[in-house]
Amino acid sequence: MGLWVLLPSWVSATLLLALTALPAALAANSSGRWWGIVNIASSTNLLTDSKSLQLVLEPSLQLLSRKQRRLIRQNPGILHSVSGGLQSAVRECKWQFRNRRWNCPTAPGPHLFGKIVNRGCRETAFIFAITSAGVTHSVARSCSEGSIESCTCDYRRRGPGGPDWHWGGCSDNIDFGRLFGREFVDSGEKGRDLRFLMNLHNNEAGRTTVFSEMRQECKCHGMSGSCTVRTCWMRLPTLRAVGDVLRDRFDGASRVLYGNRGNNRASRAELLRLEPEDPAHKPPSPHDLVYFEKSPNFCTYSGRLGTAGTAGRACNSSSPALDGCELLCCGRGHRTRTQRVTERCNCTFHWCCHVSCRNCTHTRVLHECL
Repeated sequence: MGLWVLLPSWVSATLLLALTALPAALAANSSGRWWGIVNIASSTNLLTDSKSLQLVLEPSLQLLSRKQRRLIRQNPGILHSVSGGLQSAVRECKWQFRNRRWNCPTAPGPHLFGKIVNRGCRETAFIFAITSAGVTHSVARSCSEGSIESCTCDYRRRGPGGPDWHWGGCSDNIDFGRLFGREFVDSGEKGRDLRFLMNLHNNEAGRTTVFSEMRQECKCHGMSGSCTVRTCWMRLPTLRAVGDVLRDRFDGASRVLYGNRGNNRASRAELLRLEPEDPAHKPPSPHDLVYFEKSPNFCTYSGRLGTAGTAGRACNSSSPALDGCELLCCGRGHRTRTQRVTERCNCTFHWCCHVSCRNCTHTRVLHECL
């Protein structure tokens, strides 16, 4: 288990230089390796970094590229935000796919999402989009909360905004969040192949969704509770709202391939673009998720593909939807069992100050895929 070391500034500086000089083999040289820092924010050994107290010698930081480590050093406090945003993205991924054959499984260690990230399917697209969105969302919010030394609220909106309202307050700094997210997340992608273009596109789709879902919030001012004048600012959406939008785009994702002008005069920049596999379809927009290969069926275990299968998963016997036993169990059938559950019930608050409850036992019917 890694240790956060509290050291004098000169020792910290020396260690940071050593960390920067780690061999390239330890740096992130494949897609999504930076996801291995997911547990830093919840570490019991975590110390707040400042000019005199610096975060050093955490083994999972070796998963970051040199550029990513430099960005962390240049923005004290941002490592907590990045890790926290990644944790939120993982929770959101699991929530959005809780009733589907692929339910966003994760594993400890550097390979957080498993082998699915090495493919080019819809699920891969969603993972890259939601993790990119999670970082942008968390960093933008942390700026307005004062948790990062290098950014603050977005104060650019000032003055009258309408006949009865004006800009004020503390807007979430989405521009800093998007810029940092692009620099940090995208720097983990290497190459010039179709997978590289797909991952970059989906990273940007996640950030764009956070930006496009921002909403204006206002506070009323006036005598006796009237709303003569309002002060307004821009507020981030919840990550659940972002996840809902990205899941809808997952269902409508565009299958793509390399664009090609059909001649040898096209420059390298012109060739490095995505086009729909079906010429009758519109090119993907910056908001769309893209993929280039069909998803596995996720019905059975496969070590080669990294799929766990659906055996043992809970299903809904009365639902015709994706969570229903017929679809979730892939036609293999399901078993039904009963379980006696004891829960607290009929709770009463007594002044002052305790709550008394009864224990109620009931039978729950469970359905599981074979």
